[in-house]
Amino acid sequence: MNILNIDYEKGTVQSDYHEWQIISNNANKFMLLQREDKGRFHAAEADVKKMHLWEVKEINYRAPEGETFYFDEDSGIMKI
Repeated sequence: MNILNIDYEKGTVQSDYHEWQIISNNANKFMLLQREDKGRFHAAEADVKKMHLWEVKEINYRAPEGETFYFDEDSGIMKI
């Protein structure tokens, strides 16, 4: 999906079809995103330079401070 707009103040990303919440931002290069739809969570990883994001079922994301994250469709993204 294409990224149409990033609002750093609100912590949101607008894609072609959805608005996403920014969970982690790695120097405005890569982002970890989530959204909720009908009680289920969805996760995405974004490449800010390419202005593109990919919805994912599993997360392979390490934040700038070294945190790692995992994803569950029922509870969303959790930081380890």
